[in-house]
Amino acid sequence: MTLGSNIQKIRKEEHLSQEDFAEMFHVSRQTISNWENSKSYPDLETIIKISDSFQISLDILLKEDLIMVKTFDDEVKSTRKYAKILLVIAVVFALVIGSFVIYSCVYFNTKNKLEGNFTQQLKENNFHKNRNGYYSMSDSKGITYSVPNQSMPGLLDFSLRFHISNVYCDIDLEDTIVEIVWEDNNEFTASAISKDDNKIVGSTSEFTESDFTNMKKLGNELGISEREMTRIIEKGNELYQEFYL
Repeated sequence: MTLGSNIQKIRKEEHLSQEDFAEMFHVSRQTISNWENSKSYPDLETIIKISDSFQISLDILLKEDLIMVKTFDDEVKSTRKYAKILLVIAVVFALVIGSFVIYSCVYFNTKNKLEGNFTQQLKENNFHKNRNGYYSMSDSKGITYSVPNQSMPGLLDFSLRFHISNVYCDIDLEDTIVEIVWEDNNEFTASAISKDDNKIVGSTSEFTESDFTNMKKLGNELGISEREMTRIIEKGNELYQEFYL
């Protein structure tokens, strides 16, 4: 007998109409009719409910219905397959959430540390906010060091450093303005700009790596004495380390 025939037999033995049987399993009367005529089959969960409700083993319920047995087997395999997929998804999701929680803790700890240190260094080095929104400090006559107003990028920017980690030095000489920019520890670029025509009259653009440690050559290029150049660069390196390292 097919599953449909067994369902019809069970229903009639229990003196149930198709409407009564349909109500028991929350389907329509037409669905029961389709089951009994093998036009469609109940799903796995419903088959188990029928088995439990009428105390009939699945073996008897499905006996001889090879199509339904195959369908039942396919559903079991499909269920196991999807269960494995869902398990993998759950594990990946848990790892992502766990990683994000760890990153969030590291981010806020780094944010507090960097922003707290930045504020502290502003006070210790007597930096004051200027009209351009930067913080500046006059080291000596004509020499001014500046840093940007810093705050950490947002959590979802996935960065553990300030957007811009620079130190600037502007030197006002008789005929030129010298600009030095530190972009990393002991890494800087410099240029001298004429006050008369705003043209660059000195630059480190063609310097080799060893040239940046040659204070005499650097001073000659920018129009500053070797001794003063050494002091300016050492101060800039010191400020970079204090603010950003």
